[in-house]
Amino acid sequence: MSLKLRDLIRQVRACKTAAEERAVIAKESAMIRTAIREEQEQYRHRNVAKLLFMHMLGYPTHFGQLECMKLVASPHFPEKRIGYLGMLLLLSEQADVLMLATNSLKNDLHSENKFVAGLALCAIGNLA
Repeated sequence: MSLKLRDLIRQVRACKTAAEERAVIAKESAMIRTAIREEQEQYRHRNVAKLLFMHMLGYPTHFGQLECMKLVASPHFPEKRIGYLGMLLLLSEQADVLMLATNSLKNDLHSENKFVAGLALCAIGNLA
């Protein structure tokens, strides 16, 4: 099982050298890739949050783009919120995966929940 986000942050901060940091990130990236391959749904939002942290550190996180789309399609608001945040940070206007998000954006814009509609509006404003 992979680390929690808090534990990953602690391990990265405890690294004395850049090589140690790269090793920690590489190990966790491998665990996240394994979780994605095995379709571990209960850890999907945690893995995307860790990918966002790795992205902020400057490491490649392109392999998590589809996971963001799966979270955006989730009916649960916390997972949807992490999915939209990942979509805003990990995707660019040129990403092919962005075409998959149009149906989810349309459905969320027509949602009865004003917070879900707000997430969709924010995403459209940032991606356009």
